[in-house]
Amino acid sequence: MRDHATAASEFDFQQTVSAILSGDLSAMNACVECCDRHADSDKVALIWEGRDGQRATWTFAQLKEAAARFANLLDSYGIKPGDTVAGLLPRTPELLVTILGTWRAGAIYQPLFTAFGPKAVEHRVKESGAKLVVTDAANSEKLDAVESAPRRLVVGDGADDFWTQVNRQPSAFEPVLLAGDAPFLAMFTSGTTGPAKQLHVPLKAIVAFVTYMRDAVDLRPEDSFWNIADPGWAYGLYYAVTGPLAMGHSTLFYEGGFTVDST
Repeated sequence: MRDHATAASEFDFQQTVSAILSGDLSAMNACVECCDRHADSDKVALIWEGRDGQRATWTFAQLKEAAARFANLLDSYGIKPGDTVAGLLPRTPELLVTILGTWRAGAIYQPLFTAFGPKAVEHRVKESGAKLVVTDAANSEKLDAVESAPRRLVVGDGADDFWTQVNRQPSAFEPVLLAGDAPFLAMFTSGTTGPAKQLHVPLKAIVAFVTYMRDAVDLRPEDSFWNIADPGWAYGLYYAVTGPLAMGHSTLFYEGGFTVDST
């Protein structure tokens, strides 16, 4: 590890961008940066364990295909680049497919923490103008109380189930390339001192996320990595999803709640 003074004096932004991104700041896509570029092998992207003991692994190649199908589904719903798609989901593979597919379509992903009540959800989806909320059966009822709620797609909802809808779609979708200043995340402040306020995170922030993972967390290829933070909030979304996947590193989702034994 270099010391801070040396690292700061040698830092070159353009060289850093070129070293980290497969695209550039004039034309990039977050799904490409976090998935496609690593999909030419059988490399594992996601290690998942469900609350009931189910387990699965997803490769970057599998996620690329699922994200393309989800992007095609968004297109069939009339959702365009720059529109917002919200995810009200626990830490499941469907959450990651939703995030990557939203990015692939050039849309903006908005996280909704699953502990939010109906009023907190309503405020955020109205402020963001979300065109779709992807959720599960346990959280779907929160949208029943939301006035003029956006369209919803529910995991485990019979004929309209998430996977039923996604798997009907073509397995290829050309990623929408956007400038580095274009938003790819719609985040909200915590709302502890007033109504939660929306802010957009630009695509070029991926460069900062990767340098944090590399230089502060010191994540290396040989490491096993688990960020326990929930992707419903910034730290989990930035550093359990975007940062490690952009580095080609696998991440771990544990769907259950925290206990000493499960950890």
